[in-house]
Amino acid sequence: MEGSINQKVVAWARGQLKKRVGRGQCWDLADHALRHAGAHSSTTRGPNDDYVWGQEVPIIAVIPGDILQFRDHVVTTTTTIKTVWANGSSTSGPDAVPASRPQHTAIVVAVAPGVLTILEQHVKPAGEVVQQHTLPIRPGTTVTTEHKVLKTTTGGLVTATVVTTVTVSITGRVWAYRPQPASSGH
Repeated sequence: MEGSINQKVVAWARGQLKKRVGRGQCWDLADHALRHAGAHSSTTRGPNDDYVWGQEVPIIAVIPGDILQFRDHVVTTTTTIKTVWANGSSTSGPDAVPASRPQHTAIVVAVAPGVLTILEQHVKPAGEVVQQHTLPIRPGTTVTTEHKVLKTTTGGLVTATVVTTVTVSITGRVWAYRPQPASSGH
């Protein structure tokens, strides 16, 4: 039963991609998806509540169809590109991009090591329509890649080594809920 509810949540939510659900709030997407799947919605409804969407599960145990709740959550992805030319000179520059979710709700649609794919609305860049994003869940993740490039300068080719480092930092809190079946006895 649990798997089928989660599968229904994912299927319905994916069908809403690029559409506005309800008032376009994050809560509306989770509420509608759960109701369409035959599950209970949130037990709290206040504008500043930490919503409860079912049975809480550890973030490392989430499966597609689980609901995420965020509080003061910021993922900052910093990309630094350093180019070192054959003559030893170099250029470098970091670019930090924060993604903020002060109080937010999203639906997990895929799980990979260290990252979740989520559907959410009421976020940048598209605002009040359903969007798919990736969400790193491991702070301190650093990925470095290195490759050589050729650049034409004054009629000749110069070799450079380009080192790209991407670092993810996470602050705030995110936790998960497993949808629970609605029953006539509740």
